[in-house]
Amino acid sequence: MKVLLDSPLVMSIAEWVWSQDTSEDVSPERCVESLPIMNVGCWTRLIVKGLGIAIILGACLNKAPVMLNIWNSKSTAGLSRGSIYGDIIVCANGAFYGLLEGHPLTAFGESIAMTIQSIMIMLLMWRFTDSIQSQEKAIVVAVAAAYIATVTSLPNDKHYILMTTVWPVYIYSRGSQIWETCRVKHSGAQSVLTTSLNLVGSLVRILTTIKEVGMDFAVLTGYILGVALNLTLLLLHFYYRKNTEKFLGELMSKKQS
Repeated sequence: MKVLLDSPLVMSIAEWVWSQDTSEDVSPERCVESLPIMNVGCWTRLIVKGLGIAIILGACLNKAPVMLNIWNSKSTAGLSRGSIYGDIIVCANGAFYGLLEGHPLTAFGESIAMTIQSIMIMLLMWRFTDSIQSQEKAIVVAVAAAYIATVTSLPNDKHYILMTTVWPVYIYSRGSQIWETCRVKHSGAQSVLTTSLNLVGSLVRILTTIKEVGMDFAVLTGYILGVALNLTLLLLHFYYRKNTEKFLGELMSKKQS
């Protein structure tokens, strides 16, 4: 549609969608002019952008079920404290890496949303877990301040450290949650919806990262690891489903009495 080429709004959107594609047959002008019968390259980029937006929107509510479970039960039973702290680091590293590297927001925006939600879960954990002392909270705040100062001062050639350090933290975070679930033999305040969204998000992110960022192995290996760990957690959800239903029912009965 050549008439759309004269629209500043349409062309600004087109620039955002297609300008970063290096293919010879893909450009904002060519894709807009050929609407709605675009070539494969134009459609692929448009779909990838759409998936990126969908992941970000989904991530904004990703941990809402967990927060709701904690709030309703007034308990963090079944949740690993190490997993909660580890999730904050994993998500924050992804967010800072994308920002510092100048990646498109659609390639890492969910990390920002997940970081905020992970912090909210931590605050709920602090409220409903009596065993957490003020000293631990002070240490967490101090470490967070040191983390932000360190990350924002990293030279350009050291940004990869943010993603490589995600691997051990991610393994510890998800691994400690897997261990906790196996230990108590129920999934407690965890949410099968959140775990499912994490699994699907990791799978889709492998595709969108390759298309929008390229073969960034530091990022891709993190998502591949996420697929394996989230799949394990999802299987545990179903394996201990009856135990979880029984535990939550007994917990609600105690709260009501």
